[in-house]
Amino acid sequence: MGISRSSSIVLAYLLRYHHNSLAEAYDYLVERRRFAAPNHAFFLQLIRYEHKLREKNEGNEKRNSTKSN
Repeated sequence: MGISRSSSIVLAYLLRYHHNSLAEAYDYLVERRRFAAPNHAFFLQLIRYEHKLREKNEGNEKRNSTKSN
């Protein structure tokens, strides 16, 4: 128990603070812990989270570029 949930939490953290994509974060996690296995539903939530982070980052970049002009 806990393999799926804890893997998902670690992936969310890696995605937020250390990697640019969910694929990179997943590869990093699996290299270090072969038993990492988020279930399908958790993985779908992580995909949605990745999209939200990208939208947020794009919005911040647009705001920063207009401030510097």
